[in-house]
Amino acid sequence: MHSEPVTRESYAETVAELPVPVWNSSVATELYTRTLTVVCRRRRGGAVAGVWVCPLDTGIEGKGDAARREHRLLPYASPWIDPNLHPLERHRVALSLIEVVLQHVHLVELPMDPCFSEVAALAEVGGDVACRHTRMLDMREGCDHRGGYSPTVRNHLRAAGRVLRVEAADPCEFDFARAVVGQSEAAVAERRAAGLRLRHIEGAVRCLAAVDAEGVLRGQAFVLRDRHTAILMHQWFDRTGPRGTPTLLVDSAVVQTLESPGVNSFDFEGSVIPGIDRFMAGFGAQAVGYGQFRWQQDGREEPAGRFG
Repeated sequence: MHSEPVTRESYAETVAELPVPVWNSSVATELYTRTLTVVCRRRRGGAVAGVWVCPLDTGIEGKGDAARREHRLLPYASPWIDPNLHPLERHRVALSLIEVVLQHVHLVELPMDPCFSEVAALAEVGGDVACRHTRMLDMREGCDHRGGYSPTVRNHLRAAGRVLRVEAADPCEFDFARAVVGQSEAAVAERRAAGLRLRHIEGAVRCLAAVDAEGVLRGQAFVLRDRHTAILMHQWFDRTGPRGTPTLLVDSAVVQTLESPGVNSFDFEGSVIPGIDRFMAGFGAQAVGYGQFRWQQDGREEPAGRFG
Protein backbone atom coordinates (compact mmCIF):
# COMPACT_ATOMS: atom_id res chain seq x y z
CA MET A 1 0.00 0.00 0.00
CA HIS A 2 1.20 3.50 -0.79
CA SER A 3 -0.37 6.75 0.43
CA GLU A 4 0.31 10.30 -0.63
CA PRO A 5 -1.30 13.75 -0.41
CA VAL A 6 -3.14 14.86 -3.54
CA THR A 7 -4.68 18.10 -4.74
CA ARG A 8 -8.32 18.90 -4.08
CA GLU A 9 -9.09 18.47 -7.78
CA SER A 10 -7.37 15.10 -7.98
CA TYR A 11 -9.11 13.96 -4.82
CA ALA A 12 -12.53 14.90 -6.23
CA GLU A 13 -11.87 12.77 -9.30
CA THR A 14 -10.68 9.86 -7.15
CA VAL A 15 -13.71 9.68 -4.87
CA ALA A 16 -16.34 10.47 -7.51
CA GLU A 17 -17.37 6.81 -7.84
CA LEU A 18 -16.41 5.58 -4.36
CA PRO A 19 -18.99 4.91 -1.60
CA VAL A 20 -17.33 7.31 0.83
CA PRO A 21 -19.14 8.97 3.76
CA VAL A 22 -19.85 12.66 3.46
CA TRP A 23 -16.86 13.57 5.66
CA ASN A 24 -14.59 12.01 3.01
CA SER A 25 -16.47 13.38 0.01
CA SER A 26 -15.22 16.14 -2.25
CA VAL A 27 -17.76 18.43 -0.55
CA ALA A 28 -15.88 18.00 2.74
CA THR A 29 -12.81 19.59 1.15
CA GLU A 30 -14.93 22.66 0.41
CA LEU A 31 -16.51 22.96 3.85
CA TYR A 32 -13.29 23.25 5.81
CA THR A 33 -11.01 26.20 5.13
CA ARG A 34 -7.97 23.93 4.84
CA THR A 35 -7.64 20.17 4.49
CA LEU A 36 -5.01 17.53 3.84
CA THR A 37 -6.41 15.09 1.27
CA VAL A 38 -4.68 11.70 1.23
CA VAL A 39 -5.22 8.73 -1.09
CA CYS A 40 -3.94 5.18 -0.50
CA ARG A 41 -3.50 2.88 -3.50
CA ARG A 42 -2.37 -0.68 -3.96
CA ARG A 43 1.17 -0.85 -5.28
CA ARG A 44 0.03 -3.40 -7.84
CA GLY A 45 -2.64 -2.09 -10.15
CA GLY A 46 -3.09 1.22 -8.39
CA ALA A 47 -6.62 0.50 -7.12
CA VAL A 48 -7.82 2.89 -4.40
CA ALA A 49 -7.76 1.20 -0.99
CA GLY A 50 -8.50 4.19 1.24
CA VAL A 51 -8.92 7.97 1.38
CA TRP A 52 -8.97 10.66 4.03
CA VAL A 53 -10.08 14.28 4.15
CA CYS A 54 -8.19 15.54 7.18
CA PRO A 55 -9.27 19.01 8.43
CA LEU A 56 -6.39 21.35 9.29
CA ASP A 57 -6.25 24.08 11.88
CA THR A 58 -3.56 26.45 13.09
CA GLY A 59 -1.35 24.60 15.55
CA ILE A 60 1.12 25.76 18.17
CA GLU A 61 3.17 28.69 16.93
CA GLY A 62 6.36 27.53 15.30
CA LYS A 63 5.26 23.90 15.04
CA GLY A 64 3.00 23.99 12.00
CA ASP A 65 -0.50 22.68 11.44
CA ALA A 66 -2.79 20.60 13.61
CA ALA A 67 -5.19 17.97 12.28
CA ARG A 68 -8.36 19.10 14.00
CA ARG A 69 -11.58 20.97 13.31
CA GLU A 70 -11.92 24.60 14.29
CA HIS A 71 -15.70 24.15 14.06
CA ARG A 72 -17.78 20.96 13.92
CA LEU A 73 -19.12 21.15 10.38
CA LEU A 74 -19.49 17.38 9.90
CA PRO A 75 -20.09 14.74 12.58
CA TYR A 76 -16.92 12.68 12.14
CA ALA A 77 -13.50 12.90 10.47
CA SER A 78 -12.22 9.33 10.10
CA PRO A 79 -10.57 7.75 7.04
CA TRP A 80 -12.52 5.64 4.57
CA ILE A 81 -11.06 2.19 3.92
CA ASP A 82 -12.37 -0.24 1.32
CA PRO A 83 -14.69 -2.53 3.34
CA ASN A 84 -14.01 -5.45 0.99
CA LEU A 85 -10.36 -5.68 2.02
CA HIS A 86 -9.06 -8.40 4.32
CA PRO A 87 -8.68 -7.16 7.95
CA LEU A 88 -4.90 -7.34 7.64
CA GLU A 89 -4.99 -5.18 4.52
CA ARG A 90 -7.39 -2.74 6.17
CA HIS A 91 -4.92 -2.35 9.01
CA ARG A 92 -2.10 -1.66 6.56
CA VAL A 93 -4.20 0.95 4.73
CA ALA A 94 -5.06 2.70 7.99
CA LEU A 95 -1.39 2.79 9.00
CA SER A 96 -0.36 4.10 5.60
CA LEU A 97 -2.90 6.93 5.66
CA ILE A 98 -2.18 7.90 9.25
CA GLU A 99 1.59 7.95 8.78
CA VAL A 100 1.27 10.39 5.88
CA VAL A 101 -0.92 12.72 7.95
CA LEU A 102 1.53 12.61 10.88
CA GLN A 103 4.32 13.75 8.55
CA HIS A 104 2.44 17.01 7.96
CA VAL A 105 1.10 17.93 11.41
CA HIS A 106 2.33 18.15 14.97
CA LEU A 107 -0.99 17.36 16.62
CA VAL A 108 -4.14 15.33 15.90
CA GLU A 109 -7.52 15.65 17.63
CA LEU A 110 -10.22 14.05 15.47
CA PRO A 111 -13.35 11.93 16.02
CA MET A 112 -13.49 8.61 14.24
CA ASP A 113 -16.94 7.40 13.19
CA PRO A 114 -18.69 4.49 14.98
CA CYS A 115 -17.99 2.13 12.06
CA PHE A 116 -14.25 2.84 11.99
CA SER A 117 -12.68 -0.39 13.23
CA GLU A 118 -8.93 0.16 12.80
CA VAL A 119 -8.33 1.53 16.30
CA ALA A 120 -5.21 -0.64 16.67
CA ALA A 121 -3.55 1.34 13.86
CA LEU A 122 -4.12 4.58 15.79
CA ALA A 123 -2.42 3.08 18.83
CA GLU A 124 0.41 1.63 16.75
CA VAL A 125 1.56 5.09 15.64
CA GLY A 126 1.67 6.22 19.27
CA GLY A 127 -1.75 7.82 19.45
CA ASP A 128 -4.28 7.76 22.25
CA VAL A 129 -7.88 6.81 21.57
CA ALA A 130 -10.42 8.25 23.97
CA CYS A 131 -13.79 6.54 24.10
CA ARG A 132 -16.74 8.74 23.14
CA HIS A 133 -20.31 7.67 22.45
CA THR A 134 -23.33 8.56 20.42
CA ARG A 135 -26.88 7.18 20.55
CA MET A 136 -28.26 5.20 17.63
CA LEU A 137 -31.69 3.85 16.75
CA ASP A 138 -32.02 0.72 14.64
CA MET A 139 -34.05 1.58 11.52
CA ARG A 140 -33.70 -1.69 9.63
CA GLU A 141 -36.78 -3.14 8.00
CA GLY A 142 -38.93 -5.02 10.49
CA CYS A 143 -37.70 -3.10 13.55
CA ASP A 144 -40.28 -1.30 15.67
CA HIS A 145 -38.62 2.11 15.85
CA ARG A 146 -41.11 3.31 18.47
CA GLY A 147 -41.00 0.11 20.48
CA GLY A 148 -38.31 1.45 22.80
CA TYR A 149 -39.90 4.84 23.51
CA SER A 150 -40.16 5.52 27.23
CA PRO A 151 -43.49 6.51 28.86
CA THR A 152 -42.20 10.10 29.17
CA VAL A 153 -41.42 10.27 25.46
CA ARG A 154 -44.86 8.91 24.60
CA ASN A 155 -46.58 11.43 26.89
CA HIS A 156 -44.60 14.32 25.38
CA LEU A 157 -45.49 13.15 21.88
CA ARG A 158 -49.18 13.15 22.69
CA ALA A 159 -49.02 16.59 24.35
CA ALA A 160 -47.04 18.24 21.54
CA GLY A 161 -49.00 16.48 18.80
CA ARG A 162 -52.23 18.12 19.97
CA VAL A 163 -50.99 21.68 19.48
CA LEU A 164 -48.16 21.48 16.93
CA ARG A 165 -47.71 20.32 13.38
CA VAL A 166 -44.36 19.34 11.90
CA GLU A 167 -43.67 20.19 8.28
CA ALA A 168 -40.75 20.06 5.89
CA ALA A 169 -38.79 23.29 5.58
CA ASP A 170 -36.13 24.66 3.27
CA PRO A 171 -32.67 24.20 4.87
CA CYS A 172 -32.05 27.86 4.02
CA GLU A 173 -34.63 28.72 6.68
CA PHE A 174 -32.93 26.78 9.48
CA ASP A 175 -32.00 29.10 12.36
CA PHE A 176 -28.39 28.14 13.11
CA ALA A 177 -28.05 31.02 15.57
CA ARG A 178 -30.58 29.33 17.86
CA ALA A 179 -29.18 25.84 17.34
CA VAL A 180 -25.49 26.65 17.87
CA VAL A 181 -25.74 28.01 21.40
CA GLY A 182 -22.86 29.56 23.32
CA GLN A 183 -20.46 29.73 20.38
CA SER A 184 -18.95 32.60 18.46
CA GLU A 185 -20.57 34.36 15.52
CA ALA A 186 -17.85 32.85 13.36
CA ALA A 187 -18.87 29.34 14.47
CA VAL A 188 -22.52 30.04 13.67
CA ALA A 189 -21.58 31.44 10.26
CA GLU A 190 -19.41 28.40 9.47
CA ARG A 191 -22.20 26.00 10.47
CA ARG A 192 -24.72 27.87 8.33
CA ALA A 193 -22.40 27.95 5.31
CA ALA A 194 -21.73 24.22 5.68
CA GLY A 195 -25.43 23.42 5.99
CA LEU A 196 -26.27 25.40 2.89
CA ARG A 197 -23.47 23.75 0.92
CA LEU A 198 -24.58 20.26 2.00
CA ARG A 199 -28.11 20.89 0.73
CA HIS A 200 -26.76 20.83 -2.83
CA ILE A 201 -26.05 17.09 -2.43
CA GLU A 202 -29.25 15.39 -3.55
CA GLY A 203 -31.13 13.95 -0.58
CA ALA A 204 -28.37 14.78 1.90
CA VAL A 205 -30.18 17.31 4.08
CA ARG A 206 -33.66 17.42 5.56
CA CYS A 207 -35.04 20.26 7.66
CA LEU A 208 -38.18 20.00 9.81
CA ALA A 209 -40.13 22.78 11.51
CA ALA A 210 -42.61 22.58 14.40
CA VAL A 211 -45.36 25.20 14.04
CA ASP A 212 -48.27 25.98 16.38
CA ALA A 213 -51.90 26.76 15.46
CA GLU A 214 -51.09 30.47 15.07
CA GLY A 215 -48.27 29.72 12.65
CA VAL A 216 -45.53 30.53 15.17
CA LEU A 217 -42.30 28.59 14.66
CA ARG A 218 -41.53 26.65 17.86
CA GLY A 219 -38.52 24.57 16.84
CA GLN A 220 -36.49 23.02 14.02
CA ALA A 221 -34.39 19.95 13.30
CA PHE A 222 -31.58 19.64 10.74
CA VAL A 223 -30.87 16.07 9.62
CA LEU A 224 -27.93 14.91 7.49
CA ARG A 225 -28.18 11.69 5.52
CA ASP A 226 -24.95 9.80 5.01
CA ARG A 227 -25.44 6.70 2.90
CA HIS A 228 -27.05 4.27 5.39
CA THR A 229 -27.40 6.59 8.36
CA ALA A 230 -29.50 9.66 9.15
CA ILE A 231 -27.69 11.99 11.58
CA LEU A 232 -29.40 14.58 13.78
CA MET A 233 -26.90 17.41 13.28
CA HIS A 234 -28.75 20.35 14.84
CA GLN A 235 -31.93 21.04 16.75
CA TRP A 236 -33.46 23.92 18.67
CA PHE A 237 -36.82 24.62 20.31
CA ASP A 238 -38.63 27.49 22.00
CA ARG A 239 -38.48 26.83 25.73
CA THR A 240 -41.61 28.94 26.25
CA GLY A 241 -43.52 26.84 23.72
CA PRO A 242 -45.59 23.67 24.12
CA ARG A 243 -44.31 20.76 26.19
CA GLY A 244 -42.70 18.02 24.12
CA THR A 245 -41.63 20.14 21.13
CA PRO A 246 -38.11 18.59 20.82
CA THR A 247 -39.58 15.11 21.28
CA LEU A 248 -42.05 15.66 18.45
CA LEU A 249 -39.31 16.97 16.18
CA VAL A 250 -37.08 13.95 16.81
CA ASP A 251 -39.95 11.50 16.28
CA SER A 252 -40.84 13.25 13.02
CA ALA A 253 -37.21 13.02 11.87
CA VAL A 254 -37.20 9.30 12.70
CA VAL A 255 -40.45 8.73 10.78
CA GLN A 256 -39.04 10.65 7.83
CA THR A 257 -35.94 8.46 7.94
CA LEU A 258 -38.12 5.37 7.52
CA GLU A 259 -39.19 6.80 4.17
CA SER A 260 -35.57 7.05 2.97
CA PRO A 261 -34.54 3.89 1.07
CA GLY A 262 -31.32 2.30 2.26
CA VAL A 263 -31.13 4.08 5.63
CA ASN A 264 -30.84 1.56 8.46
CA SER A 265 -29.89 3.66 11.48
CA PHE A 266 -30.61 7.03 13.08
CA ASP A 267 -27.64 8.70 14.79
CA PHE A 268 -28.50 11.22 17.51
CA GLU A 269 -24.87 12.40 17.43
CA GLY A 270 -24.58 11.99 21.19
CA SER A 271 -23.85 14.52 23.88
CA VAL A 272 -21.59 14.57 26.94
CA ILE A 273 -24.31 16.55 28.77
CA PRO A 274 -26.13 14.00 30.96
CA GLY A 275 -29.59 15.53 30.54
CA ILE A 276 -29.33 15.49 26.75
CA ASP A 277 -27.99 11.94 26.77
CA ARG A 278 -30.97 10.81 28.89
CA PHE A 279 -33.31 12.57 26.44
CA MET A 280 -31.78 10.55 23.58
CA ALA A 281 -31.90 7.32 25.57
CA GLY A 282 -35.62 7.90 26.13
CA PHE A 283 -36.20 7.01 22.47
CA GLY A 284 -34.63 3.61 23.05
CA ALA A 285 -31.45 4.69 21.26
CA GLN A 286 -28.51 2.46 22.14
CA ALA A 287 -25.15 3.88 23.23
CA VAL A 288 -22.53 3.21 20.53
CA GLY A 289 -18.89 3.97 21.14
CA TYR A 290 -16.43 5.64 18.79
CA GLY A 291 -12.81 6.69 19.11
CA GLN A 292 -11.44 10.21 19.54
CA PHE A 293 -7.95 10.01 18.01
CA ARG A 294 -5.31 12.05 19.83
CA TRP A 295 -1.66 12.31 18.92
CA GLN A 296 1.01 14.89 19.63
CA GLN A 297 4.52 15.09 18.26
CA ASP A 298 6.98 14.67 21.12
CA GLY A 299 10.10 13.30 19.50
CA ARG A 300 9.33 9.64 20.17
CA GLU A 301 9.44 7.28 17.22
CA GLU A 302 8.50 4.03 18.95
CA PRO A 303 4.95 2.70 18.46
CA ALA A 304 2.51 2.33 21.33
CA GLY A 305 3.79 -0.18 23.83
CA ARG A 306 0.54 -1.97 24.51
CA PHE A 307 -2.75 -2.84 22.90
CA GLY A 308 -6.21 -3.76 24.17
